[in-house]
Amino acid sequence: MYLLDAGRLKKRISIYGYQEVTDDLGQKSTRIVKKASVWAEIKPVRGMEFLEYYRDANELQYKITIRYRDGLTEKDVIVRGKKQYEINSIIDIDEEHIALEIYCTESKDKKIPEMETADE
Repeated sequence: MYLLDAGRLKKRISIYGYQEVTDDLGQKSTRIVKKASVWAEIKPVRGMEFLEYYRDANELQYKITIRYRDGLTEKDVIVRGKKQYEINSIIDIDEEHIALEIYCTESKDKKIPEMETADE
């Protein structure tokens, strides 16, 4: 049985997801909306530096641990301050619905423009 030490969840993060909305004219569009704010533990896993199209790019890998919650997908985006994390995989630890380990990437070059103006 996995025991979650709640004292480790010291960082406040926001989870954003894409949602289809209808405007006043009846046009459907996809917007990014805030799904939740939760407490989390954020740990770096490894850093990768590589040459991409003759320029240096920097990707940082993170493991984010949160309490279990339904509805989180790999299409969602995690935000903490000015950092954006793209979700690579979500693991329900021991499939007990107690905690989730989220493996994600912070890419300095690939920011979602709508997130720059999103309220946190």
